[in-house]
Amino acid sequence: MKTPEAYYAQAREMFFTAHPDFQAALDELTESDARAANLSLRQLREWHAERIYAAFLRQKNLDGMIFSIQLAEPDKAVAAEAIETYLKSHAASLGMSWEEFCIKNEL
Repeated sequence: MKTPEAYYAQAREMFFTAHPDFQAALDELTESDARAANLSLRQLREWHAERIYAAFLRQKNLDGMIFSIQLAEPDKAVAAEAIETYLKSHAASLGMSWEEFCIKNEL
């Protein structure tokens, strides 16, 4: 099973493949644009790609990690396990037990 971050990166790639207009906009960024931002061209494109994908997720009111796992993992059982693992780590970071987290979030 991949990490949530790996699923996120894969889903973001899939998003740009499905939306070539956004990819074209990234491809139009130049070395001059990067220098003006005090970044490398790769860093500037990465920064804009993240902003575009995050804006899409916000517009659709989606949890980025859960959506990304669902999009990038074709095996539903593996996706469910990855989502549960992600949510358990989220609960732990909030200092909640898994049971408390499930009750609070009606899972």
